Amino acid sequence: MTKENKLFWILGIIGIANIIISIVLLATINNTLISLMLFASGVFLIIGGIADRKEKEKRRHRDS
Repeated sequence: MTKENKLFWILGIIGIANIIISIVLLATINNTLISLMLFASGVFLIIGGIADRKEKEKRRHRDS
C-alpha cells in the first residue's frame, strides 16, 4: 500500500462505518438529528480521503 493511499483507506473505512452506523441508529432510535450528523460526518470523511489522495498525487507529480 503506497503512502498516499493509507490515509484514503483509513478515512474511507471510518466514513463507511459512520454511514452504516447512522442507518442502524435511524432504524433503532428514530432520532433523525443524530443519524444525519453521523451520515454527514461519514460523507465528509470519504470526501476528505479522496481530496487528500488527489492532492498528494499532484504534489508528487509537481516535485518530480
